[in-house]
Amino acid sequence: MYAKQGRLIVGLVALLAVLILAGCGRGGKQEPTPTPTKTPMAAGQAPATPVPPVAVQPTPAPAQPAETQPTAPAEPAAPATKEVAMGTVTATQLNVRSDPSTDATIVSTVNQGEQYEIVGRSQDGQWVQLGKEGALIGWVAAEYMQIETVTVPADGGSQPAQPAEPAPAPTQPAAPVGSGNYLPATMLSPDYGAQAFLWWRSEIADRDLTLMKEADFNWVKQTFAWETIEGAGPGQYDWSMADRVVQQVNGHGLKLLARLSSDPDLAGGFWAGNPPQNGDAFAEFAYQVANRYNCSPNAVGCIQAFQVWNEPNLAREWGGAPPTQPSTPNS
Repeated sequence: MYAKQGRLIVGLVALLAVLILAGCGRGGKQEPTPTPTKTPMAAGQAPATPVPPVAVQPTPAPAQPAETQPTAPAEPAAPATKEVAMGTVTATQLNVRSDPSTDATIVSTVNQGEQYEIVGRSQDGQWVQLGKEGALIGWVAAEYMQIETVTVPADGGSQPAQPAEPAPAPTQPAAPVGSGNYLPATMLSPDYGAQAFLWWRSEIADRDLTLMKEADFNWVKQTFAWETIEGAGPGQYDWSMADRVVQQVNGHGLKLLARLSSDPDLAGGFWAGNPPQNGDAFAEFAYQVANRYNCSPNAVGCIQAFQVWNEPNLAREWGGAPPTQPSTPNS
């Protein structure tokens, strides 16, 4: 028994020596790795669940303030506008009447190139009412107005809303030139023609001239009423309808006989008065007509023959007095 105890003591001493030598051999070379110490737990307490390491999120850089854009100034509101019909006179001179009728009183005249607001139109569309700066002017034949729609300020102004380029200085319009290829002023024996009323309606004139040509007539007679052409005053001629009539007749291959006189039903307020006292003024009118339509290559048109006055032996055609007596014109 003592032998076993001796061996046990010797073994413990040897183990102790080995442990001391092992600790001395690593001295000064490397720090010992600490051994984790177990936390003492109370009886019956469950071991703690190890907590996983928490990932540290990087702190975001502070946001830069957004660049402020300058605010554009508000656009001014566009001025209110409206659309109106404007007409430009295409005739050399055009009669303005108190009502939409050829029987109405001539109140004034307008000239080629002038512009007016179209404020009314007759039921048949043949006449338009002119206005200027809010004032009514009168009625004119629609066929001698070039009408277009323009934009103007809504306050009632008649000028275009957009500033217009300055207009060039007005020039005297050149007279229209006819075809230059006219029929000769000759007459067959016998020869045939017909009286026509071509003055007011161009479409009716075209129809009637076509019928005359198809019927083999060579001549057409048309009244060129003095007070209609020179009614505005001495030397103030409105050739618009006369030009159109002459050129339509020429274009249909017919010869024209023009009756020059005044219409007793329309000449009551005519500036020239009644015949025979107005002979010089009538002679000037006749010259102007013949010169304008003289059938030359550069003429406006061709009138092949003239009838100077109509039935002067009748009192109603001659100032209300028989031509065989010196007379005072009737008013």
